[in-house]
Amino acid sequence: MKMLGNFLRVAVRILVRDRMYTVLNVAGLAIGIAAASMLGLYVWHETHYDGFFSKADRIYRVDKTEFMPGREPVTYSSTPKPLAPLLPQDFPEIETSVRVHDEPVVVARDGSPFREHMQVVDPDFFRLFDLPFIAGDPATALAAPGTVVLTESLARKYFNGVDVLGRSLTLTNGISLTVSGVIRDLPTNTHLRRDAMLTNIRTRLGENVDGWFARMDTVWNSNFLQTYILVKPGTDPVALTARFPAFLSARDPNYLSTGTNKPSKALVLTGLTHIHTDPTGVPANLLGVLHGLEAVAAVVLGIAVVNFVNLSTSRSSLRVREVAVRKALGAPRSMLVGQFMVESVLLTLVAAVLAYVLLEVAMPASVAALGIRFDRAYLYSPWLLLAELLGVVAVGGVAGLYPALVLSRPTASVLLRGGPTAAGGAGVRALLVVAQFSAAILLAIATIVIFQQTRYVSSQQLGFNADGVLLLRELHQPEARAHIESFRQALLRIPGVAQAGAAFHAPSDGSDSTDNYHVPGTLDDGTIVFRSEYIGHDYLQAMGVRLLAGRLFDRAATADALRPPGSTVGEGGVTVRASDPPGRTAVLSWRAAQRLGFHTAEEAVGRQVIYDVDYPLTIIGVVDDVQFNSARVALQPTAFLLDESGLDVMAVRLTPAADAATLAAIDRLWRDSFPTIPVNREFLDDHVRDAYAAELRQGTLLAGFTGLAILIACLGLFGLAAFTAQRRTKEIGLRKVLGAGVPDIMRLLVWQFSKPVMVANLIAWPLAWLGLSHWLQGYAYRIALNPLVFALAGLAALLIAWVTVAGHAARVAAAKPVDALRYE
Repeated sequence: MKMLGNFLRVAVRILVRDRMYTVLNVAGLAIGIAAASMLGLYVWHETHYDGFFSKADRIYRVDKTEFMPGREPVTYSSTPKPLAPLLPQDFPEIETSVRVHDEPVVVARDGSPFREHMQVVDPDFFRLFDLPFIAGDPATALAAPGTVVLTESLARKYFNGVDVLGRSLTLTNGISLTVSGVIRDLPTNTHLRRDAMLTNIRTRLGENVDGWFARMDTVWNSNFLQTYILVKPGTDPVALTARFPAFLSARDPNYLSTGTNKPSKALVLTGLTHIHTDPTGVPANLLGVLHGLEAVAAVVLGIAVVNFVNLSTSRSSLRVREVAVRKALGAPRSMLVGQFMVESVLLTLVAAVLAYVLLEVAMPASVAALGIRFDRAYLYSPWLLLAELLGVVAVGGVAGLYPALVLSRPTASVLLRGGPTAAGGAGVRALLVVAQFSAAILLAIATIVIFQQTRYVSSQQLGFNADGVLLLRELHQPEARAHIESFRQALLRIPGVAQAGAAFHAPSDGSDSTDNYHVPGTLDDGTIVFRSEYIGHDYLQAMGVRLLAGRLFDRAATADALRPPGSTVGEGGVTVRASDPPGRTAVLSWRAAQRLGFHTAEEAVGRQVIYDVDYPLTIIGVVDDVQFNSARVALQPTAFLLDESGLDVMAVRLTPAADAATLAAIDRLWRDSFPTIPVNREFLDDHVRDAYAAELRQGTLLAGFTGLAILIACLGLFGLAAFTAQRRTKEIGLRKVLGAGVPDIMRLLVWQFSKPVMVANLIAWPLAWLGLSHWLQGYAYRIALNPLVFALAGLAALLIAWVTVAGHAARVAAAKPVDALRYE
């Protein structure tokens, strides 16, 4: 212990004496550890969704894959209502099944309406998802209809506490629900809604929901809820999935097996812990993105470690004379090894402590800025502390290995004569600088390309003008449904409102309603699946969709409204009852007209297309293709059908003169028209950008950590430049005596550090090209990689290196030769 104390005292003195070296080394390593820890914790959080449920390994969500003629298979998480009760009956290995349906409700509190999400579930919900209860019994909390289970936050919101069993929660439609349980707020890493209430699947929620929901008990062609199953231990999900086609054939009257030229479907199982990282219906591979972030964390940490080792080894070569004196005074090699190792580990430990402080300070702000959910408890995970402790030992050991083993080996006389160890390691240090800048340049290029692609896909191929469009939602509520047209007319009287029209859904809502269409006489082999968009009058005009030929829907044309004989479209897009005389027109997108065989938009106008099996529609107009999803999905052929029976969202186009007063007037009109429905509005361009939130988050993360990587690399370069200038002081003095000017000396030193950066470009460019080309393949619409981006990133790295080195070069070059020559 005495020897260790002596080692520590000497180490502290040396680190304090060489303050610049200490600050550079500690700062670079601390930033690298903090950045890597932040990314590592985020990846851990994202890859451990729902793993806290005790039966997570036996819970699966039943998803549905649709096979449509002319389209790639698409998997959805939604399934029909009658599916779940039949699964345990037909499959003994399934213990139970649970349905989950999200239904918006409006809760009354102190005379004000509050919009909430109600999860309508089967009574066995808590048998699968064993969430901790604060009050109530999980076995009976959802047993009876008319009850509700609240989260702790919702209980405090509506009752100012959690002792609320038996209290009543009242909806604005007059329905009261009895609180039967209170659960703790859900962790952030769950795919379940964290802000939802839970109620029995037979609970009445209002006339606009109850009738439709009851009719869905026997409807197999409406998919709107999630189905989860709990299987018995040892069940093989692959073998279970293989038996689903026979089950569907026996149970679903509309089932068609796959492999036909007609729409068909198949059931697939998604493990509970895989739902978040492999989301259905989303082409983006989140797991691949997370692996990419892991790689970024490794790169940043690697740059920091390389930087630390580089500075440690370079600085140690200036201590040759100290080692020689120690050996001459009789210090054994073991003592020298111990001294160098203690110094290195101590420096690493200081960096690790500082990194933890940076993590504690920066993590909450970073999480908030990126819009991600994250539990602060992760910051105090014993695994994080253990990883940092092991890192301290490993990095400190590696950094101290060179001076401990190499400098302590030669005799004192060899060291005093300036043996090879005094200047060794220059080649290795150059390679490490190349590796640092290769990684930094690669990250910089990736950041630029991701931002370019995100900007491109959020503004191109939309088919409508999103600027200045306000979306007002909740028009499907009973209080609003009968007054949509009068509300629209009142909107048009507000100064600053140019146009208004309603639809079932808005672009980027995630909806995907499809129907069969074909040209007359081609039913057997010409069926094409189009996207069906049900809209109201003036919606296409309000959205700024460009008309290519023909006309749009007109109130004066009574035949425009879609009403197939004997039916109407009800809640969820399902035909349910007799209705008005049939409509006979449709507006097609240009891609839909092409799929039907028309060569020009004008050629399609006036022609017929068969909707479903035998319902003829006259094409009255052709419009630009509209992007309803993200640019990862190709534009879909679309048929716009006039149907004002289920409108939900009003698109309001504002004039350039619209201001805050216009928005306030719209809000007042909504509250006056629908006092029991909270205002729910957003701008369409913001809504579209939200579809690319993941890409923006990736770009922001990459930009931030690219900046950190470059900063760490520059800290190392700054330290190496100082070291080089100090080692070459006598050489520089001699050059100046022999006539070299200040510019000559600066060019000499700057060129020395330019070479490894230029080599780094040659390594980073092909790696970035290959990786980004693969990433861009995930988009149906994508930018072309521009060599100019690669060149600019490389030039920027070179300029940064010059700026970093120039200060030392100028100071040394301007020094008097006499000072340099008496340096020794």
